[in-house]
Amino acid sequence: LLAAVPLRAKALDHGDIKKSADRAANWLIAQHNLADGTFGKSKAGKEPGVVGLILYGLLEHPRHYTESHGPFITLPIKYLKKCQKESGAIAIDGRDTYNTALAVLGLAATNNTAHRIEVMSAREYLAKCQAKDGGFTYGDGFRGGGDLSNTWFGLFGLNGGKVAPDTLTGALDFIRRCQDNPETNPDMAAKKGEGTGGSYYKPGKSEVGTYKTRDGSEVPTPYGSMTAASLEAYIVCGLKPDAPEVVANLNWFKKHFSAKENPGAGMQGYYYYAFAAARAFTAAKVKEIEMADGKKVNWALALGEQLIALQNKGEEAEGGVPMLGSFANKEARWMEDDPVLATAYALATLDLCYEAAKH
Repeated sequence: LLAAVPLRAKALDHGDIKKSADRAANWLIAQHNLADGTFGKSKAGKEPGVVGLILYGLLEHPRHYTESHGPFITLPIKYLKKCQKESGAIAIDGRDTYNTALAVLGLAATNNTAHRIEVMSAREYLAKCQAKDGGFTYGDGFRGGGDLSNTWFGLFGLNGGKVAPDTLTGALDFIRRCQDNPETNPDMAAKKGEGTGGSYYKPGKSEVGTYKTRDGSEVPTPYGSMTAASLEAYIVCGLKPDAPEVVANLNWFKKHFSAKENPGAGMQGYYYYAFAAARAFTAAKVKEIEMADGKKVNWALALGEQLIALQNKGEEAEGGVPMLGSFANKEARWMEDDPVLATAYALATLDLCYEAAKH
């Protein structure tokens, strides 16, 4: 008798990603607080930005949730409106740019003109969060220069509305100064570095350290989340796929893309990275990444597969709280150990992966 040949496991497809998105959405809906429209019991679930991100993830879900589906959509909208200040900011405890941009993302995804005034007011506020260096800061009046993370959030929050040309020009100059690319970064023009094309947190500073160039200079080390952020930001600023800045970002990913970690930072900020990468590749209309060894990677399937592997399979939290479908990062940096925040990022990423994998 011939030995039995094991059946080959079914290849991952968009249907599997949809099931994972369903589990994540169901967990978040179960955390919804009917009393005020927030999610869960932690501080993160009350942040307007996190509520906005969850709203966005549910509205962009493959099941196409809308306000007609009930309070888990309508109450978060009311909460975001309640949190809006006279300035237009949608925030309660600082980090106004992050919170306002994500709140706008959620409100705009309703495609309901009833929320138009709030969105317009929030976008007017975001435009005021741009510093003199062209980057966006933590909020209007924040002392200090911009950073690439706030700049990315500010730009995608503004995207879809009327943006002054000077805003985009200033942001473009700032983003260039956050890229390891002597060709377009004036700060690096005299250096003989690797010119990797990756990006970092702010001009002259990376959150993951430095590397030494061939001429002995210490320059900021690029990493995945900021490289993805800069890629989408460049496109929002109007750069085309053949622009040297965009090409340099994509060349960095050809050598460093990973679905299993935030390249250059390990698991720190992984869910932020996954969300940023999915948005960046979608904006750049990239379906596959050709790696340095010639192998082509479908980023949507790769990210989807990894998120499915990381998704909670049924373990309970302390106190017997069901966690099936949720996500959490063992690396606590940037609050990603909070399952509400991590699952919000993951759901939005799965939505993008699903759409990309369908085609």
